[in-house]
Formats: sequence, C-alpha cells, structure tokens
Amino acid sequence: MIMDTQTIGIVKSLVPALQEHGSEITTRFYAKMFEAHPELLNIFNHSNQRDGLQQQALATSVYAAAANIDDLSAILPAVKHIANKHCSLGVKPEHYPIVGKYLTLAIQDVLGDAVTLERLSAWKKAYALISDAFIQLEQQIYQEEELRRGGWSGFRPFIVRSRQRVAEDIVALELEAADGQPIIEDYLAGQYVTVKIEQDGFEHLRQYSLCEAPGSQHTYRIAVKFEDTSRDMHQAGIVSSYIHEYVRNGDTLLVSVPAGVFTLDTTLTNPVALIAGGIGITPLMSMLRTVVEQHPDREVRLAYAVRDHHFHAFADDLKQLSEKAPTVSNTIFYENGTEEDVEQRRCAYIGRITAAWLEQHIPGNAEVYVCGPRPFMQAMISTLLRQGHPMEHIHYEVFGPALSFSVD
Repeated sequence: MIMDTQTIGIVKSLVPALQEHGSEITTRFYAKMFEAHPELLNIFNHSNQRDGLQQQALATSVYAAAANIDDLSAILPAVKHIANKHCSLGVKPEHYPIVGKYLTLAIQDVLGDAVTLERLSAWKKAYALISDAFIQLEQQIYQEEELRRGGWSGFRPFIVRSRQRVAEDIVALELEAADGQPIIEDYLAGQYVTVKIEQDGFEHLRQYSLCEAPGSQHTYRIAVKFEDTSRDMHQAGIVSSYIHEYVRNGDTLLVSVPAGVFTLDTTLTNPVALIAGGIGITPLMSMLRTVVEQHPDREVRLAYAVRDHHFHAFADDLKQLSEKAPTVSNTIFYENGTEEDVEQRRCAYIGRITAAWLEQHIPGNAEVYVCGPRPFMQAMISTLLRQGHPMEHIHYEVFGPALSFSVD
C-alpha cells in the first residue's frame, strides 16, 4: 500500500496529539478491547497492564509509527522486536482488525472533535499500512521457524526432565520435546521461549529466556523467578507462581519456538561485557556459555548484582565457567552483603555496581549486554553513555514492553 503526500501530511498532523494523549488513548483502548474480547486478555502480561507499561509502550509505538509513516524502515529495530514478541505469543493476522477497531475508537473518544472525517480516513489508511507491515514480517518469521530443522508452529508439548532451584526465588527447568523429535538447536544466545499454561479456564502466556548455549538437539533450559500473586488483583506472576508451586518432573508445558532480537553477535572478536541485575542473568548465561564453548579466546567481563547470597542465581555455574576460561572475569556484587561474603568469595563487593567500577573494568571497545530491572538498566546504560561508550555497542533486554523503556 502506498500513501499519497496529502494523506501522509494529515497523519503526521496527528502526531503531537497522539504523543500528548497517548497513555490516555491506549488505556481507553485496552479497556474497550478487553471488554469486547476477553479472550485476548491473557496474551498480555498482567503486571505490565497494572503498572501501565503496556499502555506506555503501545502509545510510544503508535506515535512513532505515525511520525514515520512515510518511511517505516526508520523504526525497523522496534518493529522487529515487536514482531518477534508477537510471534512468540501467537499473534495472528485476524487480531489486527480487532486492535485497529478499538484503537480508532479510543483515539476518537479521547481527541474528540480534533479527529475530523479527513483525519479519521487518513488514520485508518495509516493503520492499514502499519498492520500490513507487521503481518508480512510476522508471517515471514512464522514460516522460517516452521521450516527450520526441528522447527514448529504454535505451541509444542515439552516434558519437564529436571527441576533445579538455582536461587531462593528462581527455579531452572530442563525441557524436552514430548514427541522425542529434534528441536531448534541453532537458536541465538539471548533468545527466549513463550510458555503457555491453562488455569481457571484461561490461557496464560509468559516469556522466559533460554539460559544454556545453543547446540542441544533435544532440550531447552529456562529459569523462572517466583512472583507472588496473593496480594495482586491483576494476578501478576500467575504463570511463574504456577510453575514454582505445581510444575514438577514429568509434567508437560506448552512451549513456542525461540524468539527475540537481544542476541550475542558471534561474528565479532572484541571484548564482551555482560552486566546483569537479578533475574537478568538468564539470557546472559546463554551468552557467557556460548563464548566459553565456541569462542574461548574472546575476553568476557561479567558484572552481576543481586540482593545477597540467597538470590545469587547460577553461583556454581558462574564459578566453574570463570575457572574453565581464563579470559572470563566474573565479578559479583551483593547489595546487602557482609564481610563474610567477601571473605568466603561469594561476592567481590558489598553494594551496587558503581560508575567507578564500570569505568575501570569495562573496555571502551566492548560490546555491552545489559539485562535486569528497569531502574538498574537505566542507571547502567546512562552511566556507560556518559563514559563514552557508543549506543550502537550497548545492547539491552527489557522484561516486558521495550518501548516503555527509555534512557537519558
């Protein structure tokens, strides 16, 4: 679909209003859509809905797409990220007209008389163009994944072969395809899979990073942090709490193909810096194992910040990997650590990762990968930028809607 210059101009004239009222529009949109289509509710993470992150991310994507309607390639990285998320959740072409209908109604409700018939017509054309771009990219991803060796479409049954507690609030699950057939073994370090469970008559979908290096023909390993649902009316954490409380060896989980664009570039030889906070260690474990197993001469600097030794995930694995590869530097920070922790070498520092430590230990030519809670990532990335690290060398993964995340 090609839009004429006049229509493009009309769409762009809506951008200031979409930016100013974006959160109000998207909040209204979700309320309207979920009321009419409650079956779509559990595609979306309840905690992100509760915290407003889903609404903020959609608002950002709406006005970004409108602002770049004459050249959507300008926002291609964001489009690819969203398309990967959509494919992992099983979003289909038939979902787009539903979203378009209620998003348009929400824009009309909030902006009122500012949405003239001319603007409304232009917006509908713009949405058709944007949705077509997503549908085409997502169909391409679906087809490529299904045709890959070991690939599949939708959700495939996996058996839990082992269950290991790797921190007080984190369990790691080793999953094997129930049919015994090969799986996609050449996924990219840093990718995730979506797990689907059925509870109380509803389907719930959540994404979990793969924490092993690619290469296994039969098993995946994920790590799941427990989120308490008992005091949350939105049922945030319903999947993680279900896995912690009920899933045991021999149980079956439905799993999607690996997806995601936060991945290790294995074609480079410059140093790798892995900076993790809490559960953010999971995709970085896959990257670390990949470097150690496949590129043992490449220098790695790992900085991992956790609350204390009870929440130090993969402690033994990290120690073994750093001992196995002399090019790996493994530095642990305990926010609530003790002198005994330092003496026993459970951690190197008490407190948080500081700007001084980053400046001293992260090489200026490093490819930096950051993952963890949002405030942690904002602090780390902002500090690295101030210290002169180019943004194109800083890569990060947001657990939740990425477009609701910003860095000064």
